[in-house]
Order: sequence, then C-alpha cells, then structure tokens
Amino acid sequence: MCFREVVLFSACDASFRKSASEINRVWWRQEKTDQVQSRTIANVVEREGEQIQAHLHRHSEHILQDHGFTTDGSVADSNKAFAAITKEDVTLSREVVCQTIEELNRGQEEEKRIDISELHETFEDPSAVKANISIDDVCCKKQKASGRKKGSPPKEKREMVYNTVAHIQNKASKTYTLNTSNIAQMMTIILAFLVSNELLSKSGSLVFFTDGARDLRSAIQDMFSFLSFKILLDWYHLEKKCKDLLSMAISGKQVKNQILAELLTWLWLGKVERAIKLLQELSQESIKNHKELKNLITYLDRNSNYIPCYALRKKLGLRLSSNPVEKANDLVVSNRQKHNGMSWSADGSTSLATLTCLRRNDEHMQWLRRRDIHFTFPEHKQVKPAA
Repeated sequence: MCFREVVLFSACDASFRKSASEINRVWWRQEKTDQVQSRTIANVVEREGEQIQAHLHRHSEHILQDHGFTTDGSVADSNKAFAAITKEDVTLSREVVCQTIEELNRGQEEEKRIDISELHETFEDPSAVKANISIDDVCCKKQKASGRKKGSPPKEKREMVYNTVAHIQNKASKTYTLNTSNIAQMMTIILAFLVSNELLSKSGSLVFFTDGARDLRSAIQDMFSFLSFKILLDWYHLEKKCKDLLSMAISGKQVKNQILAELLTWLWLGKVERAIKLLQELSQESIKNHKELKNLITYLDRNSNYIPCYALRKKLGLRLSSNPVEKANDLVVSNRQKHNGMSWSADGSTSLATLTCLRRNDEHMQWLRRRDIHFTFPEHKQVKPAA
C-alpha cells in the first residue's frame, strides 16, 4: 500500500518521468529490468483515477436513490426527497441592509449612490448558509491522436481537454473539492454531496458562484429547480472579461484604462444599465473593434440578473467571487498539467485531477486501505471565508 501511495500521488506533484526517477532512486532500482517506467506510472494513474470516478458516481447514485431522487438528480419520490430538504432562505434584515447602504452613500455623488429600490438581489445571512459553491471549467492541451501528415494544413485552433472543478464550502468554512470530466456529471455529484451531508436540511441560502457561462448556469437551474438558490457572477471573472474585451475593442492603452476604470466603478455598484450606457455612448474614434464591444455589451446584458451590488456585499461581509475554485483549479489541474510541452488525453487529465482532489480532501488513505471514500468535509481542513 505504501508503494502504491508513492507511485500514485508522487505523479500529482511532478511529471511521470521525474516520479519514476525518484521512485527508482529511493527503492534502489538501478537495473533497467527492475525500474519503474514513466509509462507504467501514467497507466496506473489513469486506471486508478477511472476507478475512483466510477466509485464516486455509483456512490452518488445510491445516495440520490436512497433520498427519493433518480440517478440523474430528478425528484422520483417527492415525499421522501422533500423530507430532508428545508426551502427556508435566511436573509439579512432590511434594517441592516439599509443602514449599510447609508454608510456607503455618505460622501458619494448622487449618481453613484446605492438605492435599495433598484437592487434585484437579496442578501443571505452569512451565519445561516447551506453552502457556497463555486464551479468552473479548466482546460489544458489535448494530446494529438497521431502526427500531422506531410502537406496537410495546420489546424486553426489547438484542441483542449476540460475538467469541471467544484469547490463546496459550508458555513463553518470547511471545504470539499470535486472534479469530473463534464458539467452534467458534476451536478449530480454536488446534489448527492449536499444531500448526504444534510446541508439541504438546514435553513439558509444556497449560493452558486460562476463565470457567467450559459451552459453552467442552465445546468444549475435544471438540477436545483426544486430549491431556493441564487447564482452570482463572481467579480474576478467579470473584471477579467471586461479587461479582455475592452483591450480588443478600444484603441489606445490610456483611453482603454480610463474607460475600464469607469466601467468597473459602475459594475462594482451593481449599476449594470449605467455600465452598458457608458459603452454605448463611446466615441467612434476610440473604438477599433465594434464586434468585441458588442460582445461585451451582450455579456453584461445577458448576466445583468446575476450581477449584484458588490460594494454592498463586501460591506455586509458576504462573499463576492469564486476565488476558491480558481485556486482549486490551480492546485487540481493547472499547476501539474499546464506546462510547456505537456498535452493530455481526456481520461489521463481527469484521472490525475481526481487523484489530486482525493488527496486534497484527505480521502486518499481511506481509498488505498478500503477502496472507499468518506464523501464528507475533512475534520481538520478549515479555511478563512473568502471575500
């Protein structure tokens, strides 16, 4: 078991070649016939990752069926399913919100003051949260099936393989990280995790943080339609999207930075209509790409219902972004799989990310010893709530 642990989890930190070299050095395997090969480690990692994913899916299906759901997350037995679910949402009082707004409005010019009648969102009580869930896709280069034939035209765009990563945090700030190869699988596993850990039985808010992708938002809405929940566009992705599209749409770095600063000011206050108006009224001389500018306007308009007043949320001590899942993306996928010259098969990438998640959740010894997963928050793992 010790040898399996070293072989499997050393590959989560270093390349297969480096892992093989280290293992052979530690175990004094100097003869070529006795040495562990990098290809062997890659095969073992892929096989083990597939077994973990298969176990996780079976475990999730059993949990859902035991609680009145179908294996795909639909409600099969409403009495049984809703017996373990509390739909009650717990929000901050209007008095608290109004008092905070007054504090933020002091010294502000009239146009930039926050008006509670213009706010479309509610503000969850941070002491009564079912879970904060951040979900994101992370990609890396796809391994070529074969070499390019002589004389064939080069591909316009490099193919990618994707992992869907989710970061679940309860009100006690304990965390659990999941990964799958696609969004649909992730939704059923998240539902099973929430049900098995009795997070849905508690009064409070269920909050999802996303990057604004339509397929992800639709998957959340379809899976959790029987619940009260909210979806927020996290500030990190919103800011990044504005920077990227304005860089392509506006000519001149100085002009672009001025427009970006004003745009982010309106978005920070949750004034999406005012932000869109700013973009629509830009002078023609400052625009170099009308298509990218239109894309940004469309993006803001499409996500307007999911853009909160970030300034007010920060003042209230509520979470603003999906930074935890961005960090999880780095730890689970990017730090290991995104290096020059690296490319991956879909199964290989998902399997390696699965092993990394297993270790992050402190589930690896349970799996090695009993071929089982606790599927619950690690007792010792607790982080400070993210802003």
